[in-house]
Amino acid sequence: MYELKGQEQLAILGKQTSPRTKLIITDVDGTLASFWDYFVPAIRDFLREISVKLDTPVLELAEDIGRIIDRRGTHEYPWLLEETSFAWKHFSKRPEEFREDFVKPFWAALDSNRTKYLRPFPQVLHTLAELKNQGVKIVALSDAPEYMARVRNQQIFDGLLDAVYALETVEPTAEEIWQPISLEHGRARVKDMRTQTTNLKTSFHVLPITYEKPNPAGVDQILADFDVYPQEAIFVGDSLTKDGLVAARRGIRFVWAHYGNHLPAEYEEIVNYSLKPEGEDPIKRPLPMSLVTAVAARYDELLHHI
Repeated sequence: MYELKGQEQLAILGKQTSPRTKLIITDVDGTLASFWDYFVPAIRDFLREISVKLDTPVLELAEDIGRIIDRRGTHEYPWLLEETSFAWKHFSKRPEEFREDFVKPFWAALDSNRTKYLRPFPQVLHTLAELKNQGVKIVALSDAPEYMARVRNQQIFDGLLDAVYALETVEPTAEEIWQPISLEHGRARVKDMRTQTTNLKTSFHVLPITYEKPNPAGVDQILADFDVYPQEAIFVGDSLTKDGLVAARRGIRFVWAHYGNHLPAEYEEIVNYSLKPEGEDPIKRPLPMSLVTAVAARYDELLHHI
């Protein structure tokens, strides 16, 4: 009988003990597609328009909206405009007028831009299809509010992902908003988005708002649901401070989607400065590069690491 030599035995043992990648956990915004491509043009044009209407500097209005974004943790909070100080200042006695002249046009412009400009990054759809062909599960973990995560999934990824996990949409209390009637448009918007996406092919899961990355609770839920160990998974995302850190906290290999960090100069100004609350440092402490498994210039480079 043929006897294996020492090096051959070690090679076979290595293949047997090396964990096969069973699961890809992927971020969405900035990794699969660019949220900024439709949000920034909409908010830019809106700020210019209301600056004229309210005779208020654009930067002041941007910082006002930015404080709500910062507090609520999302740019698509359904009551984003209703909680601003300019809503209180100018329309505390005219909530219906504010809704008709400001709230509805803003979200309509955002939805129109999303339909026109939201596109997957190069090679994303091909890579997702190839991963499925190889039997690798693909799960999106997003900090977007679930009502919008449903719509974006339906628009470009439905059927290519095995599941999407997104954060619950939390309605403010009456004490948090300047007129209870102002809740109506946000409620209707969330309900409409959910109704539009009742026939999703992709399994959809809503996580508590406290699971926002880098809290590893969302990753823990995914690993349990798919019966996968951390060493059998890869996390891919564009944010070192959120995606990278949550992967590091569970010992999951992390592929940094570096391409998602590049924004046009105008977008960079709006996203990281104009919409940031005054006094907040837009530069976050990065994840140590020693915890990054690989840096990807395109999404399909993920295929080299499975």
